[in-house]
Amino acid sequence: VGLSVGHKVTAMAGASTIKMMITNLTEKSLVSPDLATSRIRVIRLYRDWVRHIPWMKQAYKVKYSERAMTQVIASQFRERAHLDDVNQIDRLIQKGRMDLEEVLHVWTGDMHVNAYFDKYLEVKEIDKLRQSDFLTKFYAGVE
Repeated sequence: VGLSVGHKVTAMAGASTIKMMITNLTEKSLVSPDLATSRIRVIRLYRDWVRHIPWMKQAYKVKYSERAMTQVIASQFRERAHLDDVNQIDRLIQKGRMDLEEVLHVWTGDMHVNAYFDKYLEVKEIDKLRQSDFLTKFYAGVE
């Protein structure tokens, strides 16, 4: 994505397009009148995050697969699926939009993005190692 200046095309630093910038700006300032509207906005936010995973993986040098990254993001949305307070949902949408904007404009450092995924995926790796560890199985009496 780039802006044309005369005959030269200059590359933009982040992945954010003009359309995405306008969407983030608009969505951050909206107030949902009911749960049905907020549900649509949450789905839009989720899709925007997932749509940018390939770019985030490359730009921030994330060591996990795109599938694992998608699972982490999906789990974060599922964790809050029980919410029914429109104001609380709107605040989370605003926060999600701001976080997405920071990632797309490369205002967030590699370390922060990687630490976010590490927080959820490293625990699973350690659990896998523990489950396959001979001594752990031995002490548990499992063969």
